[in-house]
Amino acid sequence: MSKIIYFLYTYLFYLNARLSLASNVTISSTISIDVLPDGCQNLLQSFANETARFTLCVITNARPITVCEKCVNEFNQVFKRYEEIQKLHNNDSEVDCRAVLTNIDRLQVVYASYNYVLDMWEKASCKLCLNGTVFNDKTRGVIIRGDNLDKCISKHTNDSKFSNTSLCADCKQYYLNLTNYYNKYKNDNTFCMDVVDLINNTQSEWSLKWKCHESNYDSEWVLLVISFIVLLMPILFYFINWLISQERSNVLLSQNRWHQRFTNNAASTSGYVVIS
Repeated sequence: MSKIIYFLYTYLFYLNARLSLASNVTISSTISIDVLPDGCQNLLQSFANETARFTLCVITNARPITVCEKCVNEFNQVFKRYEEIQKLHNNDSEVDCRAVLTNIDRLQVVYASYNYVLDMWEKASCKLCLNGTVFNDKTRGVIIRGDNLDKCISKHTNDSKFSNTSLCADCKQYYLNLTNYYNKYKNDNTFCMDVVDLINNTQSEWSLKWKCHESNYDSEWVLLVISFIVLLMPILFYFINWLISQERSNVLLSQNRWHQRFTNNAASTSGYVVIS
């Protein structure tokens, strides 16, 4: 009996010691997480600043869209800081800075902020236009042609020697060079939102603002012919239906007359007296 009591006492002492040790470790970890080492805290502050700069850059360059051109450095800085967090481990501290910063709370603010930056960059399709931090050759081709068109338009709107009425004729070739170049490569999934927005705005201003849109008479005639055929089809349908109904009524009328004659003949025949 004494051995059993001694065993239970020893087990309770061991269990109490383990619980006390676990509690101390938990408190120590909480204190270490609440008070980050200098390296972790500085990197967290730097990541927050770079994310804020990128967000501000995206907002200020949203209309017209020039996010890929103007915000590439801010994006690279956010990416760089996040990579540093992933590689960070403070050997002088028992705290893993990478684990603390990426799981700092249930909201996972660092991870969510980084995903926001990536998602915004992907929506703008900036990788399609950039070669590192500068535009690739096809994108530069669009930008150069767009600048030439802008110069021609500015010359007619700002210089009194030129009138707005001659803008369409004088700048038409620059406009065609831009749109034809874009149409040549657009199906290859080549351009980012900077270029797409530039083309949309240019076409809208060319047609609505400067009234330079030329009607395509061939397409208009085709549309008129198609519209006429569509409108004519119900009339043809009812006319053909009327003809068919007339033919059926004539057939029924002829059958009625034949039936009447047959009946009359039968009646006259039944009047004969058969003598046996």
